[in-house]
Amino acid sequence: MPAQKFSAIAHTRSNYNYSVFHQSLLHENNGDDYALRHLYSLENTKAMLSKWGWTADEIKAGIDYATIDVYKSVVYFHICNKIIKRGQTIKIRGISRFISKADYVGILIERCWAKADPYKLEPGSEWDELIAKGNTGDFYELKLHRYEVTCTCHAYSGIEKAFTQDAVATKHLMLHDTVKGQIPDKHIFAVWKYLGAQTLQQYEYCWMERKEAAMKEQDKCSWQYDPDSEALASHRASPEPELLDW
Repeated sequence: MPAQKFSAIAHTRSNYNYSVFHQSLLHENNGDDYALRHLYSLENTKAMLSKWGWTADEIKAGIDYATIDVYKSVVYFHICNKIIKRGQTIKIRGISRFISKADYVGILIERCWAKADPYKLEPGSEWDELIAKGNTGDFYELKLHRYEVTCTCHAYSGIEKAFTQDAVATKHLMLHDTVKGQIPDKHIFAVWKYLGAQTLQQYEYCWMERKEAAMKEQDKCSWQYDPDSEALASHRASPEPELLDW
């Protein structure tokens, strides 16, 4: 299986026989390998190793020799403990184990939360809209729905497509205590932080408060500037015409 432009070598080693499900995640247009790129990426894997107590040097020494094989329900991860470098056999820290997809989903959520910056958000034209400024200077629209937030950025779109490719990962996303199905993305979590929420349930409460405040303000403005109300008030203030005495 040849290495592909948008997929890590860990996903496409020619000397390893990948599972049937893993092969289904590889596409002719490898830009469509969303689950491998966003869920089972090397960056998420390195963050997981760090969480397990691996040092930065141990991760750096072994990550290029990693194999990640995504099964239907779990992920197999392997780093050999001996490598050949400059003609010499070198011993490094190795690992060979199956990993729950819930762990990968959890790491993705944690990394997105850590990168979320509410100070990069600006108010939109409506109460349920915010604007996020990207690292390249582009602006993305965030829509605040009652039970979720959506974003027009490429990362959000890619992560959303990643979960559509993996039903088991989606199940773990739905069951996650913090997000309960919300697509994780740094802009999404920036909205949560902006509103003062740390969970989807808290976001929903903040959304209701925000909506009620916007409706009250709208009603107030409508009452102040309602032309029909002003006309009625003007009519009541004018004297009644005298009745003709026949």
